[in-house]
This record gives sequence, C-alpha cells and structure tokens, in this order.
Amino acid sequence: MAKFLLILFSFVSFLQLSLQQAPECSATQLCPIGCCSKYGVCGTGPDYCGTDCVSTCDFKADCNPGWDDPKWSKAETCPLNVCCSKFGFCGTTKDFCGDETVKRPSCAVNDTPITRVIGYYEAWSTTNRPCYGMLPEEIPFGYYTDIIFSFATIDPSTFEIKAGDSQTADFMQRISAIKLIQPDIKIWIAVGGWAFNDPGPTQSTFSDMAGSTDGTKKFIDSLIKLMNKYGFDGIDIDWEYPVADDRFGKGADFKNFVTFMKSLADRMHSGDQKKSVSLTLPSSFWYLQHFDIKNLEKHVDWFNIMSYDIHGSWDIDNKWTGPYANSHTNMTEIQDALDLLWRNDIKPEKVTFGMSFYSRSFTLQNAGCNTPGCVVSSGGNAGECSGTTGVLLHPEIADIVSKNSLTPTLHREAAVKSVTWGDQWTTFDDLATWRLKSNIIRGQCIPGVMVWAMSQDDKDGTNIKALTSAVGRKVMDPPKFVPALPSTEPPKVAELCRWSGCYQDCPAGFKTVQRNGHKEIMLNGENCLDGGVDKLCCPADQPMPTCEWRGHRNSGVCKPGCEDGEVKVGSLRVGCNFSHQAACCTNVAATASYGMCKWVGEAPTCNQDCPSDYPNKIFSSRLAAGGEQPCISGTKHYCCQEPKPSDFSKCDWVKKGSPPRFSQDFICEDSCPAGQIKLATEVGGMNAENGCFGGARAYCCEPPKPIVPRGDDDPFGGKQNKEFQLLLEGYMENPTCPATILNPSEGNMFGNTFTKRDLKRDLKREAAEYRSLHGRATDCEEDRFTRMVLFGALLLTASQSMLEPLSLVYDEIFAGAYDTELQSGNIRTYYANHEGMDPNALMRYVFMNPIDAGPGLRRAARTETTFCQLLTVTKREERDLSRNSKNLSTLASRHITWLQNIGAGRPDMSAILEGILNNELSLHYARWQHVNAQGGPMLELAYWIGDTPGVPTGSELNRFRDNSEGNEERFVVFHFHVNERTNWIAHVDGRTRVGIQSVQVFHGYDTDAQPGQAWRVENTASTRDGFGCPDEELWYVGAETDLPSDQLPADQTFFERFQRWSRMLFDDGYLATRGLNLILTGGATVNNGGNQDLDPNNAGMLLRGGMAHPAWGVITQTVNFLIDGSQYDFTPRDPFA
Repeated sequence: MAKFLLILFSFVSFLQLSLQQAPECSATQLCPIGCCSKYGVCGTGPDYCGTDCVSTCDFKADCNPGWDDPKWSKAETCPLNVCCSKFGFCGTTKDFCGDETVKRPSCAVNDTPITRVIGYYEAWSTTNRPCYGMLPEEIPFGYYTDIIFSFATIDPSTFEIKAGDSQTADFMQRISAIKLIQPDIKIWIAVGGWAFNDPGPTQSTFSDMAGSTDGTKKFIDSLIKLMNKYGFDGIDIDWEYPVADDRFGKGADFKNFVTFMKSLADRMHSGDQKKSVSLTLPSSFWYLQHFDIKNLEKHVDWFNIMSYDIHGSWDIDNKWTGPYANSHTNMTEIQDALDLLWRNDIKPEKVTFGMSFYSRSFTLQNAGCNTPGCVVSSGGNAGECSGTTGVLLHPEIADIVSKNSLTPTLHREAAVKSVTWGDQWTTFDDLATWRLKSNIIRGQCIPGVMVWAMSQDDKDGTNIKALTSAVGRKVMDPPKFVPALPSTEPPKVAELCRWSGCYQDCPAGFKTVQRNGHKEIMLNGENCLDGGVDKLCCPADQPMPTCEWRGHRNSGVCKPGCEDGEVKVGSLRVGCNFSHQAACCTNVAATASYGMCKWVGEAPTCNQDCPSDYPNKIFSSRLAAGGEQPCISGTKHYCCQEPKPSDFSKCDWVKKGSPPRFSQDFICEDSCPAGQIKLATEVGGMNAENGCFGGARAYCCEPPKPIVPRGDDDPFGGKQNKEFQLLLEGYMENPTCPATILNPSEGNMFGNTFTKRDLKRDLKREAAEYRSLHGRATDCEEDRFTRMVLFGALLLTASQSMLEPLSLVYDEIFAGAYDTELQSGNIRTYYANHEGMDPNALMRYVFMNPIDAGPGLRRAARTETTFCQLLTVTKREERDLSRNSKNLSTLASRHITWLQNIGAGRPDMSAILEGILNNELSLHYARWQHVNAQGGPMLELAYWIGDTPGVPTGSELNRFRDNSEGNEERFVVFHFHVNERTNWIAHVDGRTRVGIQSVQVFHGYDTDAQPGQAWRVENTASTRDGFGCPDEELWYVGAETDLPSDQLPADQTFFERFQRWSRMLFDDGYLATRGLNLILTGGATVNNGGNQDLDPNNAGMLLRGGMAHPAWGVITQTVNFLIDGSQYDFTPRDPFA
C-alpha cells in the first residue's frame, strides 16, 4: 500500500548528539544539532543556547525536560505521549524513558476472538499485474467479514469523490457479487492511498478539502451518492499523510483532520445512512505524530493500522537505518507502533491489526551473509507478477521456495520467516508466523485483523486460509440454497400515512389520526367541492404518530414550522391571512419518508434549487403542498435526500379520484387513485393551465408493492433463488431489452473500460428505457440486468455444489429455452477451460445474445481446437510453461474469445476478415508495443475502413462498422499479444513462426499522439472482442492446419477466412522474421527452404520500451511502420493531421 520510514526522529537526533561527546564548534563551525556554548560544546537548553551562546542559538529542542523557561523547546511535551530525554528529545527507548514501561491492554488469548477479518481489494490487480490478480467474482466465500475496495479518488477542483476511471467504476459495481452468497459481508470504499499524495494534481487535496467547510460538505454529499449507488457499507479514509512536509501536508492538518472526520462521522451515522467509518494509521512515529489519534478515535468505528512496510529498499540510503536486511513485518518493531496507541489510551476494540500478503525483498551485497542485519545493495529482483523491484507477492515466494527447494528459517521473536536464494533475500508470513502475531495481538485485546491485499492471494486462497486458521476463526458454512416452502403471505411493507382524498374514507387497514390535544381529527377541506373533506389516515397495525396543525396566529399572520422530531405531511391556508399552517407529525415508521424531504423556495419569488443535502427533486408546484402562498415567479420544489424514498418514485399529477365523484373531466377532485399517496394539491380556475376549471388536481405517488409469492407450485426456494428466478422471468418476458433498449457496455471482451459509444448512448438509452417502462409492462431496467449478470457470473466462479439450486433456476428458465450449450454445466466447463476469463463479460455476452451465444461458444471452442497447439518442449520449458497457470491477469485469458455476431448492426469477425482479404479494409500501419501486464510484446495492426488508407468512405462499407449508434468508426485495430515466457518463437511447419497467445480486435474513431511518439489509433475507450488460446497453447501464425469438415456453412467460411488471413500476416512479414527484426537484436538466422528465418534457438535480445534498435536507430515502440518487401516505411501518414 505504501512505503513507511520507521524513523524516530527524536531518537536518532539524540544518537547523533550523544556520539559527539565534546565536539568542537565556534561562530564559524556550526553544530549539526543544538547550540554552541561559549566552551565550544554543542547542546540544548539555557546552558548552551542562553546568553553566552556562540552560534546556532535559535535551536529549540523537541520537548522540555524541565527547564524553567519554555522558550528553549518547540513544545512542552512530546507527541503521542512518548518520553522526553534530559536533552529535550523525544523517544521510546530506555535512553528516553528510563525504567518507565507502557501499560498495554491485557486479555487471555482464548477469550479474545477475532471478530473481523478485513481484506483490501486492489481495483487494478488484473490490469497492472500479469499474474496473481483477482476479479471481483473470485473473492473467496466465507473468510472475510469486510472488504475495502481500493481506491476511489477525489476531484481536486470540486472535492467530489469518484471512481477515477471506467474500469474502477465497473469493479465497484461487480464487487457486490459476493453479497449474493454472503449477505452479511460489509463492503467499504477506500479513498486516498500512498500515490494520492504523490506529486501531482491531488497532492494537497486532502489538506485543501479538510481545511474547507464547503469542500468537506461537497465531499460528503458526493460520497453519500456514490455509496448509495454502489451499495457501500462504509468509508475508509487513507490519508498518507497529514502535516508531513514530504507528503505535501500542511500544519493546519492536525486540527482540520479531526474536524473533517467529525463532519464525516456525523453524516455517516445520522438518519437512515448508518454507514461505518474507518481510518488507516501508519506504524511509524515519524508520520503518526501528526495524527490527533485521541480525538480522531471519537469519530471512527476503528483504526486500520498498517503494521507492515517497516523496512524496505528505502532504508538503504537512509543514514539512520542503513542498508541492512530486515523484515517489513518484524513484530518487535510493530509492537513499538502498538505501544504508541496504548500510550494514548486508544481502546483495543478500535484497533485492526494489519497483515500483508506481499513482502519486501533485498539483493545481498555478499551472498554468503544472508541473515537479518547483513548488508544489502539494492531492492530484490522484481517479481514476475509484482513487476516491482523489492516486492514479491506471497504466492511468488511460494513459487520460488518450490522451484529452488528452499527451507525457510523461522525468526520467532520477529514472528517472520526468511528465505534466501543466490544473492536474494526476503521474509514472509505464513500459518506459523501469523499464529505468533495473532497470539500477541489477542493478548492485547485486539479483535480485528486486516490484509493488504486480499487480491494478492493465489487462486486457491492459500494465504487467507492460513490466516483464518492462525487467528482461530472457522470458515463460514456455505449458504443452503435449498427449496423452501412457499410463503402464504406477501412480505410486510411498512406503509406510509396518507391523505384520504376529498370524497373517500381511509383505505382498508388505515384509521384517522386524532389531532393532538383536540377532539377532532386531522382534516383539510379547503380544496374540496361539494362538502368533501380530506382526512389524514395512518396504518392501524403500526405505531400511530402524534400530529398537530402548527403555525396559526390569531393575528392571521401564521408562522408554520414543525418542531424537532416532527415531519411535515401537509399544509393549510385556512385561518391565515399571511403564510400557512403546517400539518406536523412525530417521526415514526409511518411518516419517515416525509421526513426525508422538504419544500424549497419561498413566495413570492421561488427561484431556488434543491440543496446538496436534499439533491433529488421529486416535482415542482407554485403552491407547494397546496395550502401555501403561490409563487409569482418560479416554482417551489419538493426535494429529498439521497437516496430518495421509494414511496415517492412513481408519481404524477391526477385529476380524478377512484372512483371519480364528478362526471365532468374539467372538474378536478383533489384525490388520488386507490392505494396512492398524495403529496400536493394544485387548484384550478377559469385561467388554469392544468385543465381544472373547478376543484384541484393532486400529485399522487404509487408506493412500492411487495413481491407476491408464486404459490404452491413454486419449485425454487430461498431468498437468492427467489430473486434470481424473478430476474430471469422478467428477462424472459423481454429478452431483447438488454441489447436493444438498455444497450449497456458489452462487457469489454478484452479490457474493463467503457466505450465512448457507451457514454454517447446514455441519453438515448434512458429515453428508450423510459418509453419501455411507461409504454408496456416489462422489467427492462439496467440495475435488474446488472444484478442478473452478477448471479450468472457466480454460477461460473462459486462452488458448484453450493450453487446447484441456482443452476436449476438458470437451466429451467433461461438455458432450456435457448441452447443446451448455455446450460450451467456446459458454460461452467467452457469457463473452466479458459483460466482467468472474465465471468461477468461472459454472462453479459450470453444474456445480450441468447440466440447467438450457443453457436458462438461452439465456434470459439472449435477455433481453439483447430488453430492452437502446444509444441513438444523440454522438461525445463514444461516447467517454465506450467508457471503460467497461476491466476493469469493477461487480457488474453480474462475475456471472451472470438464469439460470433453480437446483435443487429454489429459486424462479427467473419465479416471483418472478409473485408481484409478483399482489401476493403486496408492496412494503415503496424506498431510494436511492450505491455508489462501481458508479459511481453504486442503488435498493433490498424486497418482503415476503405481500400485507400486515409480516404474517407461512406455507407457502402457500413457492414464493417457498428451501425447501432451511427457510422463513426474509421479503423479496425488488432492487437497480437505475445507471452515471452512461452515458446513464442518456434520452428513450425517448416518455418520460424511467432506463437500468439491472444488477439484483440476493436473499432477506432480517432488518432492520438503522445510526446516523442508517432500517432496511433486512440484505443483507451474501445469495446473489444478477440481470440485466445487456452492454457499454454499458442497460435503459430501462417502454419497450415487441417480445417474441420463437419461444420455449419457459416463456421466453415469463418475458418477458411481465418486460415487465409493467417497466411497473409506471415507472408507479408508482420508476424514473421521481418517484423521480429524490429524488436530483436543480436540473433542468428537459419535457412528454411531458401528463406533466411530467425533461429528459434538464438533469436537474440528482446528490445523493451525505451531501448533503441542499433540497426535502425529508433525506439521501435514509438514509431509506426509498414513492410514493403525487404524495406520498412516508418512514416505512415496520420489521416487527421
């Protein structure tokens, strides 16, 4: 998560002072620390800095050890209640504290269960690492009590929290999948992190926001919206770090942070929010001294202490710590951090102890000295998956231990294990060391642990299983999705008090409300004709509110307003010459929704927007609820909090009651249809624009209805089964809804970004959804589709035995209606054969293309069988290849492969290949890139839609574009991914060929150029499809293969086109020796039938990004090229330049 310096500045200052004994100093030879006395000795306090001081006389000690005048020190006491030495320096060792000891909390280990296990989830783990990443649907069931999604960001100009990018937003939505099978798990959102305070636009955002009342409010308002949108249960503030100069902190942060956290906690814990708040704390005194932890404790549910990163490669150049091997989770030093909390009487129940699923590694200066304290020269070699010098994920260490047959050494006092191989050294934690740490923290009454990061675990959950056992927790029993007896009664919904309407009595189950302190009931007849009376009615089976008309004055100048604990449910102008009376009721369940809303705007001019804490405008009216002074200009708005009450979701103006009292349409009745709730009245008249020439119309809302059970013949049971069943049944009523009305992201077959096209579709999609919802009965809503996809993805990732009842629902309602290939067993097998495939994207494809999905999956499987192959390799190569079976994060294996036609108006791959072969799509440029997340080089080929690159074409080539939203596409772009850890250059079918692990394909709209690089097709927001070989198999471009003969005509055509394209790519040289010569240097050639091909056994050194090719003098990853025979053209023209 972050790098920390365990530097007790005061302590090292004292060390430097004490080592000087009697250093010489003078007016010109200054003291490094302290003041120079008249005797030429450096020191602190009045004897050195007083009247006879010679130089550096303004030096102040950190604390006052007992001097009479406080002017000799910066502060009277030390931060965090650490000890002040006799020289005025702060520290915690015996030199500072003498015989004083810290009073630690004490509990019996067996009497202190670990009640919370928190896992931080990295949103970038599947894109920034080539392996050992974790998709949201892969979170293991039953181990974690809380998940903290990391990270959201903050807009430095508006202080609003946001996802930051489209993939993070996508994963925010998908992280809730675990709740479908583990409903009591809590999911939090974290904001900040180490990088957030790195130099850049957000370096001072926390300081600026916490120092501004308005900025704090904007942040919290936006946070509530985000939490409600994605269903987050809590917020984790990770400010790294306040006050500290090296982290762009400000002196005012110390106090402002407390004020900010109080405002945050007040909003999170108030009203209907009931959200949780946590705060991360550093484990070093250097940074922790700037946290007012005693006051911060009042406003958090708990602290998450980052008890790791105690040591790392940053120690090497630090004169106080030195270049020595040490563990980043050394428990003896972590105890010092815990003692800082105990010195300040922090309650242990508010502490969550941090564990790590990664380690810090070092390169030893002398491989023969390989124990703690030995000299190191640098951070350790970057991990294959971590990609970072000095960092190894725990699964990577397990691989290293296994590969090198290492025996780890246990360091019991530090509670870590270490391993060394060659000149590499690292420590790590496992079952044994976590048990040692667990016993220590439970002995100090700490009930919680957290992990950075759960997404660094392997696919088997090795680390969380070990940690769970070490802390003495049992794994949660799997949910029992078993058929349940059908309910005979619909679930009870807390109903809302409502006005009866002018000509109706209270509805069944409701009764009138007595006016407090009066004999009459709460009623209002001022807008009723023919003697009608509007009565306030509340549900008889719920606690009855106490209600009163407030604001009446004998003078006629009324002053409406409800008292604390009351909500406004109506208004009345009777008895008022000015203003109105308010109907006020105590805030109980039957009136709660009214309390979440208020009228905004004051007559006569009512031009006022909804405030940020009531952001949802339900409707507007000149008379507000009906009995108020009319607006001369503008209207009053009924504004509600976030989220708005479900009682007020489906509302409209109504002229007649049910049944109607008057036959004439122009006479309005100030009443709602049966079962609806009236929020306002709008009177008519001869000049009224509302169609009422008599009486008044009513603004009526239809409350939510309970789900009615199907009955005795319902074959499925359980809450999850029921929800999935209803979602599927709603889908089956209108299966074209997702693709034709909602049109959500296709799931980004290769990449978790949303397309520009998706952004452009928002308004059109919303309009289509509105028409669908109001024009006919259907369940065509995007949140329902999203939730159905989450259920479907769980069918692929969770235990089959656990979800068998859900599989029955899916097979019975959906798969059985379309294709046996889509049955749960078959689609699970397909998913299992493509390790790392994105389950969410797969199920989006299936539900958006229910007719084409079955044939598409069959074609994809046959394509792999036909074109992918695993060469015979040596034992060493087999061992290297087998290492790729770890949780691959490569785009090749994360998404759907080469599936057929995705909806009307969108070309499938067979059509694209036809265009290339017929030169209707012409190659515009090629370009090599090195992609760390994919583990090797990638060739980009950009085809112009048209036979001449750069010349615009019209509708005659629309069959190569996505016509569902217009004809903007100008390019079709392919990415050919190579994994250099595989047998990617090999002798196959008589020639040296390139082995491709995966291909991506997407449309391009525009071009872009980074500084110092040639232009290329802009591709950061493109939906992608593609083809990928399973396991360690590769597609060797240009190699002949026997095409299957037992295919449907369309599939046979596709395979023939694919084979011809494969030959073209090889013959033209782009995926052959000529193309490889641009990224390889120093290799040998071999004669293959008169062709000078690269020698697979000596292909040369692969040039990575930033390395210029010695033969061409260019960094090939920064230039575009075309191949013409033996020549290269490095100047393809940008069509938009």
